[in-house]
Amino acid sequence: MPDGSFNKFRAAAEILQRGRDLLVDDLADEILDQGDDLLDRGFAFNELLETQGTRIHFLTLLLSQLEQSAEILEESQMPPVPPPPEMTSPKKRRRPKAKKLERQSAPEGTPEDS
Repeated sequence: MPDGSFNKFRAAAEILQRGRDLLVDDLADEILDQGDDLLDRGFAFNELLETQGTRIHFLTLLLSQLEQSAEILEESQMPPVPPPPEMTSPKKRRRPKAKKLERQSAPEGTPEDS
């Protein structure tokens, strides 16, 4: 039986997150190395956006889907929320109306039941 606490979606998202961090770090280095060319020539800048931007965009979409699936799985494994206390406490017993009316109509100082 699989471990109920293991969330494969969360584990996969964490791996992709580490990969994304490496990708962004490499991208920063590449931008710094080619900074002048990227600013002077529109072609290099557009090429960078098309290649790297698309990769990062799709990676972000994948991460989002995995995180959403992880949250859904975690919510489904949570125990149900108990109802509020007033819903679970037994109802107070009510006196029958007939006896209540008898007590109200009985004159003061006379016993109800002799």
